[in-house]
Amino acid sequence: MNYNVLVGQIMQRNVKTVELGESVENAARIMKESRIGSVVITGEKHVKGIVTSTDIVHKYVAEKKGGNVEDIMTTDLVKISPNRTIEEASRLMVSKKVEKLLVFDKELFVGIVTATDILKVEPALVETLLERMKLGTRSGRGEEELGFSQCENCGNYTDDTEEVGGAYVCSECRD
Repeated sequence: MNYNVLVGQIMQRNVKTVELGESVENAARIMKESRIGSVVITGEKHVKGIVTSTDIVHKYVAEKKGGNVEDIMTTDLVKISPNRTIEEASRLMVSKKVEKLLVFDKELFVGIVTATDILKVEPALVETLLERMKLGTRSGRGEEELGFSQCENCGNYTDDTEEVGGAYVCSECRD
């Protein structure tokens, strides 16, 4: 098993994005045509959120929330550096209960890594972590030990928080 593979080696760099204000239908059409499970929402030169197929089904179809992507997008982003290992990425996915991580090199959005991307490289790792998720257990290493923490300003998870004025904030909130 090769757990030393880095996120940057397997991430998807050509990420489909849509701007704030776009319709949910347009986002869904892009996802269908591209055969992908999510689009990243951008605005004002920054990533604002992500819309997944689950968001569309649960929020737009089942709950009848709004017609634009900002009405249903997930803004509690879970981020990772391209220099982290796929094992760290898998553990973060399990601990945060997500299947996709946005990849940021400092404050620059550079790609996305999914559970499927990891599965293609190391099936045994994903199977092990999925079992842990089903059992509700983790390895015992906390997210802080892996270098992940939550920005105290916006709430996003990232490996790039720094203390500013007594609060740990991500690179976007430090701008």
